[in-house]
Amino acid sequence: MLWFNNQNIAIFFSQKSDGDMLFKTEHSELNEKVRQNRVAFFGKNNIDPKRLVNIAGVHGTEILRVEEKNLGSGALSLETRIKNTDGLITNIKNSYLMITGADCFPVFFYDEDKNAIGLAHCGWRGILNGLPAKMIDKFISEFGSNPKDIQVWLGPGIKSCHFEVQNDVAGLFEKNFKNAIINRDDKIFIDLPKAIALQLIEAGAKPENITEHPDCVYCQKDKYFSYRRDKPEIVNANTFIIHLK
Repeated sequence: MLWFNNQNIAIFFSQKSDGDMLFKTEHSELNEKVRQNRVAFFGKNNIDPKRLVNIAGVHGTEILRVEEKNLGSGALSLETRIKNTDGLITNIKNSYLMITGADCFPVFFYDEDKNAIGLAHCGWRGILNGLPAKMIDKFISEFGSNPKDIQVWLGPGIKSCHFEVQNDVAGLFEKNFKNAIINRDDKIFIDLPKAIALQLIEAGAKPENITEHPDCVYCQKDKYFSYRRDKPEIVNANTFIIHLK
């Protein structure tokens, strides 16, 4: 599905009907089907896998500046994914950055002035450890970006209607993201998009430059994979891609 498109960038994400997009480290027999799903999705959206980079996210804060030598990594094989990395940035023309997720938020970045893009895999651990803000910092250090020029899109993920946590996790959000904690029906929920936005604004992004997709992957059972909702033995995931034209 094409979400955003202009003369400079495009943002895509898959739907459940496109099939599972996550390569398996412990179930290699499933990877040929994942590869076929990716080939079909790339073909449908005119995405060149030789110009695409995919990470193996670990809920950390490592960010890679993608160079020409990285293009093609992880697009169609498990072994070549960029490991131990949860963020990508680049200013290479005709390149694609890709993550997979089954509840975590894809956060897309674009600095029109520097003609650079970024994509982060933001689960609750990555948010607490500052990944969204570190993406802004990486744009500053690598491209000389002004945070006020960076546009950010928060893609589909698990929203506060279903991201229930216990006291231990809620306590971790108490210090810096108190406004993202919701008490409802004697349960505790976290508004992860709000936590991401708060962090981005603190890092210098303008609130009006942050756009949130309306979909919750947990709610939309026919549209997206959700690990929390389905609790599968083997994780299935959606894919999220940003293209610099």
